[in-house]
Amino acid sequence: MELLSKLRDEQRLALVLITHDLGVVAGSADRVAVMYAGRVVERAPVLDLFASPRHPYTTALLECLPRLDQRHDVVNSIGGTPPNPADLPAGCPFAPRCRRAVDACLTDEPTLVRLGVSDVACSVATAGVGAGESV
Repeated sequence: MELLSKLRDEQRLALVLITHDLGVVAGSADRVAVMYAGRVVERAPVLDLFASPRHPYTTALLECLPRLDQRHDVVNSIGGTPPNPADLPAGCPFAPRCRRAVDACLTDEPTLVRLGVSDVACSVATAGVGAGESV
């Protein structure tokens, strides 16, 4: 990763990383897009995303990270199973695993909506945001 960062800086290149390793993201990215079932569910500057995640999937991912300042007997995981990408459910694909899901999540597919510096595709997180603010 250090070599890629050095080349990026020296050559003034953009670097796109696709990873499940949020530690790599935290240490090397300026902006991050979190995807679930092939869809972007949250997009934000990396520091903002880690400090204040807006989408329930992003929150769940961050809760699964082990912390050096805490003892861990069990590593957290996200309950349920991911959907089949070839047969996505109606509505939000994360809804069956989401602790915050409401009825609308099971029927309405959310679109990315601007919330401060973040773009979020979540009916619960964006409730009350004007229709003209979608991305």
